[in-house]
Amino acid sequence: MTATISNMKHLYLKLSTVGYNPKYINSLLPDWWDENIADTPAGLQQASLILGNVFSVQAESLWQKDAEPVLKLPQGVRFKHRENVESDDLSISCAVAESLAKIVLKAFTPNRPSNFFLDAGELRKKILAEKEMIKFEDILLYCLEIGIPVIHLKHLPSKAKKMEGLAFMQNGHHVITLTQKRPHGYMLFDLAHELGHISLGHVNEGHSIVDRKIDLESDNEDEKAANRFALELLTGDPECKIVPTGRNLNANELATAASRYGVHHKIDPFHIVLNYGYSKQHWGVANAAIKLIAKNELTDQRVINESLRKYLDLDELNEDNIDFLEAHFSE
Repeated sequence: MTATISNMKHLYLKLSTVGYNPKYINSLLPDWWDENIADTPAGLQQASLILGNVFSVQAESLWQKDAEPVLKLPQGVRFKHRENVESDDLSISCAVAESLAKIVLKAFTPNRPSNFFLDAGELRKKILAEKEMIKFEDILLYCLEIGIPVIHLKHLPSKAKKMEGLAFMQNGHHVITLTQKRPHGYMLFDLAHELGHISLGHVNEGHSIVDRKIDLESDNEDEKAANRFALELLTGDPECKIVPTGRNLNANELATAASRYGVHHKIDPFHIVLNYGYSKQHWGVANAAIKLIAKNELTDQRVINESLRKYLDLDELNEDNIDFLEAHFSE
């Protein structure tokens, strides 16, 4: 006698074919979840709707047994991929970003000032009118204040490929997603770069940008423009390269020099160190210098999560939505 696969097992199998492994699926299911829910035709559709919302999969492609599961991606996703890399290998990360953004936007309550700075130089002047230099949290706060949620994407299925940055529109709102796991400095340029894409009009309802790698040497015109925007915002110079002359610096020397130079030129020392590391390809020294500068500062990932929480009205969400966010925002 041939064993039959239950409706729920069939749904799980479909999710697995697009990249969701069982451990990841279980991590996002609500506490009340009962696998028997899918035993009836109506229950199968209900389960498909719930799973489709949580995992950003078209619900009808789940309950229709002969249909291939279809991921829901941000509108107008454009993959910029290297040679010998499948163009859709970032689809699962984009789908997770879409489902997370959808919940965040339900509760997002930004202030909406009338001035939106399209010019990096003008935005730099605005921030420096109140700050000694432009730091990661300053750009983050600017994004949140003008209605752009910035989300750190950490909780992904095992083996899922990650982009470094994603800028897209969801329900009429711009959204930025970052994935960097290094605790300090690295997301500063990433955030400025993605803000550049949005400010320069590269992102709209029909066009999202997926930056597999944010590359200063890219020959793509939009990428070059976003890089120039980021450098001008952070340093005042869209072509900025910081390379001290003379012998190579050790970590202590680099940390000290970056801190002094940063105060004088109103540039975050983290950016100076990483600019030096990139230009000289001395990443070991740069990373050691970052640790010296960071000391006991909050990680950039925690700064993102804690800042975003302040702009969320959780009363707008049900318990399942809140649990979903907590699963993604947990350290």
